[in-house]
Amino acid sequence: MNFGRLLLTAAVALAPAVAVADVTLVVPQLDEPRTLSPDPAADTGAYAATSNIYSHLVVMDWGVVAGTPAYGDLAESWDISEDGSVYTFHLHPDAKWHDGEPLTSEDVKFTFDRIREKKYPYSAFLSGVKTIETPDDDTVVITLDKPNMAFVPMMAQAAGWTGKIYPKHIWESEEGFDTGPAVNNPIGSGPFKFVRWDKGVAVELEANEDYFRGPPKIDRLIFRPMPDANVARAEFDAGQFPHLPYDYAPPLAEAPALEADPSITVTYTPSHYSRDIQLNTQREPLNNLKVREAIATGIDREMISILGFSGTWKPAMHANVDTQTQWINRDVSFPEYDKEKAEAMLDEAGYPRGDGGWRFALSVTGPSYSDCRAINEVLVQQLRDIGIDAKLEAFDQSTWYQRMQQRNFDISCYFTRYGPDPDAYREHFGTGGQRNFMGYSNPEFDELGARAVTLTNVDERKKLYAEMQAMLVRDMPYINLVNEQKMSLSRAGWAGFPLMESGYNKSVTWFGYYAVTPPAE
Repeated sequence: MNFGRLLLTAAVALAPAVAVADVTLVVPQLDEPRTLSPDPAADTGAYAATSNIYSHLVVMDWGVVAGTPAYGDLAESWDISEDGSVYTFHLHPDAKWHDGEPLTSEDVKFTFDRIREKKYPYSAFLSGVKTIETPDDDTVVITLDKPNMAFVPMMAQAAGWTGKIYPKHIWESEEGFDTGPAVNNPIGSGPFKFVRWDKGVAVELEANEDYFRGPPKIDRLIFRPMPDANVARAEFDAGQFPHLPYDYAPPLAEAPALEADPSITVTYTPSHYSRDIQLNTQREPLNNLKVREAIATGIDREMISILGFSGTWKPAMHANVDTQTQWINRDVSFPEYDKEKAEAMLDEAGYPRGDGGWRFALSVTGPSYSDCRAINEVLVQQLRDIGIDAKLEAFDQSTWYQRMQQRNFDISCYFTRYGPDPDAYREHFGTGGQRNFMGYSNPEFDELGARAVTLTNVDERKKLYAEMQAMLVRDMPYINLVNEQKMSLSRAGWAGFPLMESGYNKSVTWFGYYAVTPPAE
């Protein structure tokens, strides 16, 4: 059976007859949505569709790599009190729901109050909220229990996943956001309206002609679940859709040939994430700092870049990534590669080579992403070269994540997020941080992070984050490896996809397709 043709036929059958002038954009995605109500739980299959149906108070897209940590969606602008504890958001006066009802500040308050009450995922970004007031239909005043200069950027980033604003007049009678007729028949205020969801085939949206920013240039937007990357690539090559997201990107070794094809645009997008390894500091011998330092010294980042990414993912030597220029502490860096020195350090740490030439054994794991697989294949060999009996352990995504939460691992490929605000350090390295799987705990680091986020003076914040980076390099609970870079493909003439510069600060979340424009006729 031709699975690709079957999917294509199903998608065509889904689509009613439309005028010749209509522009339809089909976007492949790895996962099927679980529901189309995004706020109650993480749902990778629903992120794209719901980010185009719903609006948000503030958003962030791939423009973060060019220096924009947040911009307004429903909020036209906002004011911050001198002490950084009161945020006053001024809403776009022309925003309205897809059913024609006006959108007001009461909808924002209703949504945030319910998120906090139900402890939905976005509540983590509203944890410091003391009060939410609505002095008029176009104004939302949020007062925090203490100053927080990361409040807007972190809300903006999370809005790509959850934190969508719901219509009070539709949801008020429901107990949560996970019951009722609007769960899978969503009414939003975003650039596209929901049409239908043919489960297993596609979610279909249509342009919102009354969108407060102006109607999109795409008439119909269809998201098709395509878990097989080979099928997605074959259909892109056959011209069935104009954009191949980075999830399906071909090997980087193919890039030169693709760049030579005038019908294809190859886009490289830097990131505010790194690719690194987390070390379980609660397990022997990784609880020994000298061992962690030796491992860092025995890693050849240049070779990882060349073998894993054809040299396109540049080595990362600092406790940050290249896109976050203003926050990098360049005075401290991880050790340069030196195999002989690494071996000597392991000897000094009390782990000489024994029978068979091995010092000790370690497992190396990671998520099921192609980039982590590429890193781990090289990393395992480099560890073995310095006498560590390293073995690769591969798990499905959910099992891997569970093992990380249980701290049931030795070394894992991972990804540290350094923006849109450096307060993200606390999520990864703070004691009890949500992404701190390493067991790292440093009270001084925690104290600096808690203080830095309250400071309104940028230079003073930089000093504290520089100290925190120095601690990470000194204590080495993780080892930074390479700067992440996304590669995506599109057909010539198309512009405004989220990963393109032409989509920066206009996509409305990094899953948004509002900025997309088709080729000129």
